[in-house]
Parts: sequence; C-alpha cells; structure tokens
Amino acid sequence: MMDVKEAGRRIRQLRKQLREANHAYYNEDAPIMTDGDYDTLFRELQTLEEEHPHLQTANSPTKQIGGKRAERFEPWTHPSPMRSLGNVFTADEARDFFSRVRKLSKTEDVQFVAELKLDGIAMNVLYIDGVLQTAATRGDGETGENITDNAKTITNLPQSFSDAPAHLEVRGEVVMSYDDFAALNVRQQTHGNKTFANPRNAAAGSLRQLNANITKTRPLKFYAHGIGNINNAPWQGHWQCLHWLKSVGFSLAEPLIMSANEDELLQYYVARQDGQTEFPYGTDGVVYKVNDLDLQNKIGFISRAPRFAIAHKFSAETATTKILAIDFQVGRSGVLTPVARLAPISVGGVVITNATLHNMRHMKDGIVNEENVPTSLQIGDYVEVHRAGDVIPRVGKILTKRRAENKNDMIELLLPSACPSCGGAVKMDDDNIFLYCANSDCKSRRTSQLEHYASRGAMDIEHLGTILIQKLYDEGLVKTPADIYNLQKKDLLLLDKIGERASDNILASIEGSKNTTLARFLFAQGVPTIGETLSAQLAQFFGSLQNLKNARPEVFAFVRDVGVESTTTIIKFFNNPQNIIEIEKLQEGGVRWEEQTFAPNSRPRLLVDFLNAFASLKKIMPPDDIEKVEGEIPLRGLGKKSILSLADTFGDLEKLAAADEQSIAAALGGNIELARRVYAFLNAPHYQQIMKFLATLGFAWGGVVHEGLPLSGKSFVLTGTLSIARNIAKERIEEQGGMVTGSISAKTDYLVAGDKAGSKLTKAQSLGVTVLDE
Repeated sequence: MMDVKEAGRRIRQLRKQLREANHAYYNEDAPIMTDGDYDTLFRELQTLEEEHPHLQTANSPTKQIGGKRAERFEPWTHPSPMRSLGNVFTADEARDFFSRVRKLSKTEDVQFVAELKLDGIAMNVLYIDGVLQTAATRGDGETGENITDNAKTITNLPQSFSDAPAHLEVRGEVVMSYDDFAALNVRQQTHGNKTFANPRNAAAGSLRQLNANITKTRPLKFYAHGIGNINNAPWQGHWQCLHWLKSVGFSLAEPLIMSANEDELLQYYVARQDGQTEFPYGTDGVVYKVNDLDLQNKIGFISRAPRFAIAHKFSAETATTKILAIDFQVGRSGVLTPVARLAPISVGGVVITNATLHNMRHMKDGIVNEENVPTSLQIGDYVEVHRAGDVIPRVGKILTKRRAENKNDMIELLLPSACPSCGGAVKMDDDNIFLYCANSDCKSRRTSQLEHYASRGAMDIEHLGTILIQKLYDEGLVKTPADIYNLQKKDLLLLDKIGERASDNILASIEGSKNTTLARFLFAQGVPTIGETLSAQLAQFFGSLQNLKNARPEVFAFVRDVGVESTTTIIKFFNNPQNIIEIEKLQEGGVRWEEQTFAPNSRPRLLVDFLNAFASLKKIMPPDDIEKVEGEIPLRGLGKKSILSLADTFGDLEKLAAADEQSIAAALGGNIELARRVYAFLNAPHYQQIMKFLATLGFAWGGVVHEGLPLSGKSFVLTGTLSIARNIAKERIEEQGGMVTGSISAKTDYLVAGDKAGSKLTKAQSLGVTVLDE
C-alpha cells in the first residue's frame, strides 16, 4: 500500500486525468483515451480511495456521472436521475456481482436479464400520454441537454403510441451503424467537412447539431434499454418491460436472455464478444440487470450507479505484430511525434499498419514488457497492439522474450539527431518529454501552421486544403499566412490541375476570410495551449488585440480557464517580435475584425472576485515570476474569511484602496501584519497600474452604481436548480448592473429561487428578503 503522501499525489493525478477524459468524451465527442485505459485509471483510483478513505471527496470521478452539461442547448432536468453503471472485466468479477446481489436479496433464486451494451450516446425520452414531449442527453446525470428537435428526426424513435402510461421516461442509446458511419465519412470528406473518428463520435456529433435539418440527414437509430419514471407500470420485471417497449414500437439490441444460472449468463457474454463484428452497431460489453423491479428498489444504489446492475466490459481487441520502423512526424509547434510502423495485422476486422507512440518519455519508460517492467522500445520488437472499439490503435506490451529469436533484426532506437523534415537541429524540452525541431522555417512546421490557419475553426479558408498548401509552399508562393493574401490568379494557374474556375473559388474564399472575428484570428495564430474556447474567452475579456498584447501576467488571473501554462505561452507569444511582425503583415493584407471599446464601469464585478484573483496568482503565474516584481508585495495570505470581511466592510475597491492600515486591520479582526500586506499591495505602483488597466476594460469592483441599468445597485443570491447554468445567470444579472453574492444577509435585495431551493430560501424568508422565481 502506498504511503499517505504518495497516495494523495497519485489520487490528484488520476482525478485530473479522468475529469479531462470525461469532458472530452461527454462534452467534446472526442475521446482522448481508450475505454480500456479509462477503466484501468478509474479502477486504480477506486482502489486508492478505498485504501485511504480519508482522501475520498464527493466530487471525485468515482462518485460522479458522465460529464458536465454543455452550454449549446437549453438544460433539462431529468425527472429521475440517469445513473452510470459499474464495470467488471472478468468472469470471476461477474460471479462476485451475482453473489453480492443474491446476498443483498437474501435469496438464491434471482433472475437476471443480460443484454448488449451499445457504444452510443445515452438519451432519455419523456412521453406524456404516449406523445413524445422531451428528449435529452444524460449530461451529469441530473441535468442534460434538451435535444428534442434533433431526436424527432430519428426514424425508429416512436413519436407517439397508444395504451401508454400518463408519464413515461424511455431510456436508451443513439447509435450509428458501421456501414452508415463509413458512408457518412466519405460524404464528409467529399465536401471538405470534418470526418469522425468512430461511430460513437459520429452519433454524438449528429445528435448535438444546432440545426435539426443536419441531424435529419444522419442515419441515427435509437435502441431502448429501460425506463426511468413511470405512472402505474403495467409490468413487474425488466424482461417484461423490454418486451412491452418492443410491442409499442421501440427497437431493442437483441438477442437478450433472462436466467438465474451464472454459467448461462457468462456464455451469453462470450457469444456476444465473439460475435461483435456480426452486430451492425458498436458494442463494448454486456449488461446484467436484476429482473424484479421491486427487488431492484430494495437493493438500491450507490452514489453513481445501481447495485442491481453491472456492465461486463469486453476486453480490448489485441493482436501481436512486429515493429518495422519508427517514424517521426513534425507538427506546427515543431514537436516530433513518434509513430510505429507495423507489419500489417488484422485487429477486430481492421488492418492496422501504424500506431502512435505519443512522445519520447513514453517510448523510454511508458511501455512495459510481459512482466510489467518499463522497457525501452526497439525496432524489430514484437508488441501487442490494442484496439478498443473504433479508437486509434496503441502499442501495449513489448514481448521481450521474443528478442532472442529475433536478435538479427533488432535495432536499438536512437533519437533523431536532425529534423526528419528539414534536417535542422532538434532539441529536447525542459521536462525531457518532447523532442522538437528548433528551425522555425521547417517545411513541416510551416505547412502545418498554414493548414491550421486556414482550418474551419480558424480563418475558415474553404478551398485551401492540405494538398494545395503543399503545392503553394513547394513553389515558393506561400511561406507564411500573410503570403496567402498576396496570391494572384496567375500564380494559381501555374499550378498543376488548377484551372480558371478553381482559382476563382480559391481567391474568393481567401477574400472572404479577411472579415473575421478576434476570437478566430487568435485561434488561427496557433499559440500553444490556446484552443478555440480559450481564444473566444480572451477576445471577449480584452475586446481588442492591443489590450491583449499590453496585458501583464497578473491580468490573466481574471480570465476564466487560464492557468500557468496558458499565461506563459500567451506572454511569450506576444513578446516575440517576429510574431508581432507577422500579425502586422496580416492586417496590412486586409485581415480585419471588429474590436470592442468598453465604457467606464460597464462591467460590474464583486470586490470578492477582485481579491480572490490577486490572492491566487500562483494559479496563473509561477511563484518565481510573482517574486520578480521588484520592490512590490504580492497579495497573499488572504483566506476566504478575510476576503469576505474586507468586501463586507468596504463594499467596493475604491473605498478599500483609500483606506489606511488601521481601518483595514479593523476589518481583519485586528490582524496588523495582514493589514500591512493588503495596504502595501493596494499602494504598490505595479499593482495600481494593473488596476487601472482593468478599469480601461470597463471593470468596476463592487458597489458601483451603473446609471441607466435596470438592476443598478441591487444584490442577488441564486439558489436551487435554474433552467440555465448558474454562471450564465450570474453574468446576465451583472450585465444589467446587479451583483450576485454567495450568501444571504439582511443587505440582500433579492433571492432567485429555482427548483429544490433549500436553506437559503428559508433564511431569506426569515430575513424578509424578496424571493423571485426565474
């Protein structure tokens, strides 16, 4: 067992990895790890939390369901929670589940239903008197996205049926078949649109289209696997429920069986795993579920999953093959990514010829041998190749025992001494993880940067694809993004297979890209760690490129989702004179966007938010950088209680900044040392300049009256479940001059109470605070 310190470190690391994986899978429809890898990490976290119960937290991924609801659709609260399922991976673990259920049931005669677990996107459909009322994604299990219009385009989803209960939730998976997925990708590629990694991603992306007409063109199917809330169920068991659903028009993932015999249930699992390729939809396991509904209720739930059901996951599809070579691909940031070239091997019906090796450290100690000992990979090695579902294959274990029989073919892996694209010098990063090309003019780097600049999420230059960019680069016509805007028709006509019409289309798309947004332009620059979402947040916060360029590191503490790495890369990018020259060339070439000027005091914020941001600079700046502010004292040592006390005493920044040490000390309960630090911070020239800069962005910190705004000077507290995300409600109130605080007091003007409002509602009523619904 790990010691407490090491266990705490590993638990934090695992939670971070799993949360990132959950967000990518549920919110972005873009998995960043295989199901097998996720399950391995999840089980390690479960084990550590069981061994160290004092380190367990309510917000651990082991206690939560799925991902947070995205913000593209209206929220919808499920009448009953959509819980996740626990997993088992071996026959022995499945038998333990059956035994555990019988023990909880206090009977040996328990019937289980076994059914296929489809690899799709979960959906909950509410029917009122047999008519489809609402359809929603699972979201976080409590609240999902209202996708009713899109769901109504699914051809096998009943819009209505007769002899129905007054209130019925039908739950199931939305999927796309392998054949339909392949055909969709061909159409997407033909029209120059994004292709999908696998059928599950395609189904999720199709179901969450903002335009239901697009969803209508996608071949989606819905397979029911159970119910949620229901009035007066006409059946006593899950088996009868499924067959009733089939009788009124719902599709089921058949075949399925019901049995009290463990061997029969496990034989069903083996048959389903062996026959995966026979079923037209992606499957990743079998679900065992107690049939008797009363018994289900008796057995109950744990925090994130039912006790009466379990998912028996299929093992990852694995094959053994030989490493023929290891190539290095150069991306736009210059990083060399190793790729294993494999002797062709069929894995799960798909021929695999290459697999990613991630990075240099992974090749050195991230792969293990048969005895689970980290081992350096060599060319000529035999390796296990895993392919779980339809995700990108990966190299598993190195079969070092086969090296002796293969010794004449073995070649020790040497890291490239030069860039495979340009022949320039290569360097290892400070953390000894990534090897990168140091030549900023490297062809692979340049062409990758150009592809990114022209991509759909960036400048969206429709007809400027990979092949054309390569031709333009090779002919010396385009080396940087600014060169794109100097292209002329005569240049394009010189290229092979580019005629009059094609050249006109290319030039038209280039011209159209000149009118853009600051968010797109920022993303197009390819600043490391700055994706589409963060580019949009930076554009909204700063309003203009000049404001962003002028921002000191501390300012980024006020921008949502910015951390140390993002702050560092942004500052480094804008401190590079070459990057500024390139931006100026783009503007000279006609690229333009609308910038925002902020009126004074137009963006009200709480004094608490101001103090919190400066008290936590370490979240966006390395400690050494904070200390580099010569002669200045960073604001540290302030806890939540002190911050609330200062905000309650002074109300706004102007009054706090004008206060003397004695007044600040009084607000801090007589803590003279802390008061001196606060006073020194407020009067330090460096930090005063930052406050002035934030004021030019329209920010005002607490207590400012905004004339002409309907909620000026009013304070609000939000409680209960609202129809929109809490942070959006807060922003809308603040945009109208109001302030949102976290706790009720006699000074609160209004409490906005949603569903399931609790103690805050009671306190507001006792204090006479006005209570509003949404």
